[in-house]
Parts: sequence; C-alpha cells; structure tokens
Amino acid sequence: MNYLKCNNCGHLNIIKTEYQTFCSNCQKKLDNNYSDWKKSNSEKTFQDFKQLVCVSEENIREANSRSKPKKSKGIKFYIGLAITIAVFLAAGKYGGVALFDYFVTANYDKIMMKVASEINKSCPMMIDSETQLDNAIALPDNVLQYNYTLVNILKESIDIDMAKAQLEPNIVNFVKTSPDMKFQRDYNTTINYSYKDKAGVHLFVISVTPEKYLE
Repeated sequence: MNYLKCNNCGHLNIIKTEYQTFCSNCQKKLDNNYSDWKKSNSEKTFQDFKQLVCVSEENIREANSRSKPKKSKGIKFYIGLAITIAVFLAAGKYGGVALFDYFVTANYDKIMMKVASEINKSCPMMIDSETQLDNAIALPDNVLQYNYTLVNILKESIDIDMAKAQLEPNIVNFVKTSPDMKFQRDYNTTINYSYKDKAGVHLFVISVTPEKYLE
C-alpha cells in the first residue's frame, strides 16, 4: 500500500487511484498529485509515481523503528556537545584564543560529519519529480557537499551552463536566507551542490562560499 503526504496538514493519504487529487483529511488539493506530476513526467506510469513520490508501508515502518533510537542518541549527543563546548570555553579563557579556535574547528568538523550521516539515513530521497538527493558528504576545509541526480535527464540533452545558471541564484538565496542553514553560515561553511545525470555522469557543481551568502 502506498501513501501520499498532504503538504497542508501532513496527513498520509492512501493512494488507490491515479485520479486522487484532494486530501481526505483537510480536503485541500494535494500539491504532488499524480495528474499534476504526470504533466512533467509524461513518459512515466502510475506505478512509477507510487515508487518515486509516494511513501510505502515499509518506509513508514523503517521511520518508526528509527524514531526512538534517534531520540535517545540526540539527547546524548547534545549533552556531550554542551560539555565539550564548556571545556573549549575554559580552554579559550586559560589557554589562549588560538587553542580555543583549534578545538572549536575540530569539534565543528565532527558535527558536520554527524549532520551528513543523519541526512544519509534518509537517502536516496526524491526532492521533487526531477531531483533525487543521493547523499551528503563532509569534506575537508569546512565543506559540506550534497550530491544529487537529475533522474529524467541525460548530459547530452541539456545545456549544462544554462542549467547551472538557472539553478545557482535560487540555491545561493536558500543558503543565504534559510534558518536551517544558519549554523553553517555562522561557521563560514562552503556548501557544494553536485549534480549528475540519470546515467551517473557528472554535470556540474554549484559551490556556495561564505563570500556569496555573507555579501
């Protein structure tokens, strides 16, 4: 059985037919309904829609099974982080600014690795009908990279420079303004968005450096 989440109220609607357009809970139109999705995916079937866009019972079971351990790990992680920061503050006070900066940087690198690890537990994940998030990687020199696949595109079918030019302003604005990215902005992290085509061929990388989002 497959479900489609309502973006308005969060209700999971059981998908029984391709003509299902409205949420059974709030009666609002489902933004990601099959009829609208089909307009930009004319070559795909209703079965493809259920696999790519909908949530299966297995996905729900996996999410539920991970929820309790995640909560427990999260509490321990943030308690440990609070203790670590307290130690680093003391190090900065008594050992000098350089020592403080060294420890903060080392700890931040570990946090970025943890962030990437948590993201990867939900990957691969469809962001929209065209884009799949494959994974995230914490790279050296304070870089966090998101790796995407454009699932309906082959390299030879698009103008790569034009595609990059169209995507980059929206991505830079998201990093610059989103509350979810404040932590990375505060630590001057470079955010890379790497794209490949449906055959796995590299297309381009959009690199959002601090100079771009702090200007």
